[in-house]
Amino acid sequence: MLSSPNAKKYIVYAACFIVLAVLIGIDLANSLQGAAWVTAIPVSQLKNDGLPPEYSTKVALVRSDDSKLAEPAPLNTVLSYSRILNMVYEVLDLSGDLKPLLFPGAKVVIKPDIVELAERTNGVNTDPFVVEGLIRWMEEQMPGSLNYTVTEGPGGWLADTWRNTKYNTGRASVADGFAIAGYTAMIQRLANDGIAAKIVDSNFGTLENPLQGIRLVPVPEFMDFPEYPSYWVHEVYLDADVLINVPVMKMHTPQITICLKNYIGIAAGARYGTDKGAGGFEPGDPIGLHQGWPKRNSVELELVDLASIAPSDYCLVDAIVCKERHKTATDPSVRRNMVVAGTDMVAVDAVCARLMGLNPDNIPQLWDASREGLGAMDEKQIAMVGEHSIEDSMYYFERSKDNFQGGRGHFSMNNRIWLLNSGDVSDLSIQHLGMPDENIIATPNAGGWTEPICFSDDYIDFEAWYGPADSKVYYAFCWATVPEEQDAELWISHDEPCAVWIGGVKVYESKTAYKEPALPVQSSGIVHLAKGRQPLLVKLADRTKSAPFVLNLCRILPSTLPEGKATYPNLRIVNNYRRYEGTRVFGLKFDANGETDIPSWRSY
Repeated sequence: MLSSPNAKKYIVYAACFIVLAVLIGIDLANSLQGAAWVTAIPVSQLKNDGLPPEYSTKVALVRSDDSKLAEPAPLNTVLSYSRILNMVYEVLDLSGDLKPLLFPGAKVVIKPDIVELAERTNGVNTDPFVVEGLIRWMEEQMPGSLNYTVTEGPGGWLADTWRNTKYNTGRASVADGFAIAGYTAMIQRLANDGIAAKIVDSNFGTLENPLQGIRLVPVPEFMDFPEYPSYWVHEVYLDADVLINVPVMKMHTPQITICLKNYIGIAAGARYGTDKGAGGFEPGDPIGLHQGWPKRNSVELELVDLASIAPSDYCLVDAIVCKERHKTATDPSVRRNMVVAGTDMVAVDAVCARLMGLNPDNIPQLWDASREGLGAMDEKQIAMVGEHSIEDSMYYFERSKDNFQGGRGHFSMNNRIWLLNSGDVSDLSIQHLGMPDENIIATPNAGGWTEPICFSDDYIDFEAWYGPADSKVYYAFCWATVPEEQDAELWISHDEPCAVWIGGVKVYESKTAYKEPALPVQSSGIVHLAKGRQPLLVKLADRTKSAPFVLNLCRILPSTLPEGKATYPNLRIVNNYRRYEGTRVFGLKFDANGETDIPSWRSY
């Protein structure tokens, strides 16, 4: 039995421990209230606001049925080696922007997408015929004077060299993916014609020193929303004189996987795990990429970070055989028989998004990269060259399934810049700002309104700006400029009672009790949009935990898609409609600027 003094001492210790635990619990509860992954930064404090309005770039498009080709062929034709090479030559000539980048002795590094163990015609990997056409074209421009390296850091397979090493964790199939995809044979064909090119697995250095050439590279200081401060990247990308990005066109949960998504392959598997998500193999190695995905947009931010570290000098997109629904070898292939090329990786992705029937404004990594100044997605800044237009060449790609990976690929993207305000009583029915909610017009930095605030995620979490505070009501305001009068689908989710006004008309109200927030994966109803610039107001009553909402205004598709423009054209069938739904109204623009040019709908 403890003596009395000792008993008192332990009682005091226990009491202190309980108090400390309670304080820690309160602090932890507060820290867990909001979506801690969301960052909110005033627009005035952002380091970047995109490229200047006078910026312009060019994107070239060549189809297999172009009349200038030596052997034109319909878009549904299986293409021969010679036809693919001819298309690559034509798009590079048409672009005209690659040759000026080349110089004698240049180290030309080509980054295709070779993510899975699949044969050439599957569509999951970049067709080696496209890469071969690129190399042969460059060799004709500067015979014998260029140094060619084809490199990939695959996440879906591990080279046989590493079978009996610690890197073989069972999270990736062990095989020679370069050989299976046709790249080893390509290197041999080139060698037979006196063209030397090598293949580098950029996940590793050498067998003797797996980390040889793997460097820790900081994200440039100009980036506003870096996911990590630095990344481990193979020197082959960093030392390139000309880095050429050669992805294949595919659907994915960050909407599309083309030029920007191809950058996941430059993160070194020796440090992040072979599949890039498991984490490193030694104490002190980084955790794997994609932390918190899909609840948070970690992949989107990583793509932009990596693209800022080693920007592409030129992009050539393989849109011969593509993937819809998702990006894996087992997903449906779609033959499009096209190639796309240009120097601006964001512009090339934006053009490809339109070719896939999507709105570039809905692609989160494009919006991020464009705002960071890595390229342009505004079609007014992109000059198309080619025999056929984007509209003529567009095909509706099936979206990822609505219940797949947290809805990241099915929802698209929220508007990210808002004016914010708040009230002290968590009740939708109370008019907190001194006027009816339908009359509210926000002015930056006046009447309690913030300046424009930029959010890092589709979850517009008020607590990311205001901090944890229950029993509040919050307002978010922006302007929506609609190109033509039309009906649209309102896609919205929120965690507590919420209402929405567009053009002074209440279009949505839900008095739901708290529920865990999630990205919406279907329409909540039809709203009518007048033509022109009109206010959009969201009001949310926060009673407990976090305070986010997610909202988009999406196009209504016709009952039947044009012949030859979709795999499932009959949209009277509900399941078919859901394959293509969820794309923001084309031409719809959001802004959070001051009150200017108030449109005629405002009669009060």
